[in-house]
Amino acid sequence: MRETRVLEWILRIALGGFFIWSGGMKLLDLQSFTESVGNFQLPMEERLPGETEDFLAEPADAYIAYSLPWLEILSGLAVLSGIGKTGGLAILLGMLVSFNLALWSAWNRGIIDLNCGCHGASDTPTNFALKIASNFGLMAVIGIILGLSCYRCRVSDQLREHDRQEEIPTV
Repeated sequence: MRETRVLEWILRIALGGFFIWSGGMKLLDLQSFTESVGNFQLPMEERLPGETEDFLAEPADAYIAYSLPWLEILSGLAVLSGIGKTGGLAILLGMLVSFNLALWSAWNRGIIDLNCGCHGASDTPTNFALKIASNFGLMAVIGIILGLSCYRCRVSDQLREHDRQEEIPTV
């Protein structure tokens, strides 16, 4: 059981630290990150045939860009500290699913020179396949942390039940 605790800690430190760093890098240049968010050009609704409104147009891009880094940092801190760990993991998982859907949408629509802004400002276009795969890797880490946590809880419950049964005197 100790091994699972150590593995969970290592993964929580790595995952929480990664998202704290990632959110911090975005905060260093919010203007560039706002542009990166807007570059996804997610269509919201079709007004006339072939004419759509951009979901991430101003001011929505700024709302997202100015709040997302803080959400990443706070979720990373929750995972790292253990206070609100499950909530932090759920938020990070939801964000990763959303990021992957946005990346897939942009890739599917042929936007090839997108800089996703995932780790701050960069001039390098996003490698969609690699970024989506790395996000799935982060989702797997979240799943492992949750699985280890559930496993430890179940084993602890079984040990407590076993100890409780030994304490009950038989007649």
